[in-house]
Amino acid sequence: MKKHLGWLIPLIGIIALYLLISVLSSAVMNSGMDDASKALTVLGMFLCWPIVSVILLIRAGNRAHRIFRAYRRSQGHLTKAEQAEEDVRQRYAQCWSAARTLTAGLATGHQPPSREVWGIVLEPGESVRLDISAEYARFYGVDGSYVHTSGFFWGSPAFVLAGAGVTALANTARRRSAEAASRQQWREVQHTQMFLTERRIICQANGRWLSFYYSQVSACYPEPENNSLVLEFHSAEPLLIGGAQAPLAIAYTVWALYGERGLTGHPGMRSLRS
Repeated sequence: MKKHLGWLIPLIGIIALYLLISVLSSAVMNSGMDDASKALTVLGMFLCWPIVSVILLIRAGNRAHRIFRAYRRSQGHLTKAEQAEEDVRQRYAQCWSAARTLTAGLATGHQPPSREVWGIVLEPGESVRLDISAEYARFYGVDGSYVHTSGFFWGSPAFVLAGAGVTALANTARRRSAEAASRQQWREVQHTQMFLTERRIICQANGRWLSFYYSQVSACYPEPENNSLVLEFHSAEPLLIGGAQAPLAIAYTVWALYGERGLTGHPGMRSLRS
């Protein structure tokens, strides 16, 4: 019953307010005020009642709708937005469970079975162990050069000054834009397919297949709780792998880099092995 008080109380308040105004208006009419004052006072009170009533009705409707939606959700009836959110939540939960299972298997010496894939050409003796969809990004800056323009202006002093000012502003804007673009940041962000083998990570980015060999990795930063893995390389820009299936890539990559010791001892793998 408590959950229904949120919409019942505003409705009761509308009735109580009407009764209160009726009593007050009767008292005003029986008071010693002049007729004009009585009429204005009573009119003011009855004009306030519909305004307050509408506010209370809106509040009651909002709270009743929330209770109704909670009941519908409890019965499994979700809106499209709620269903989409629930699907995403379930997908992340399923991938997390699969990553923990993969971590436990690799830690005890059990590799996932090889997968047959077509389209990419593997090296002799190489096999695909994981096939995932993930977010891809690279961390780097770009050339911050820009075209500096100048102009010759002929005419009145005011025209010359205005032209020079506009040109200076344009150059400043281009310089600031170039400086912002040159800063190091995550770039090439896209969703892509990734294949993980015993030797490398193969993914398609910007219309071409790229290979990231474990032997070229200089640093590894697994964050399964944030669904992200960052790899640094000796001679290439850092790679970010993110998304629901990123924990799977984390488990296999840590194993490929550090072996079973990494799965059982790496601080970043604590949540996947607990």
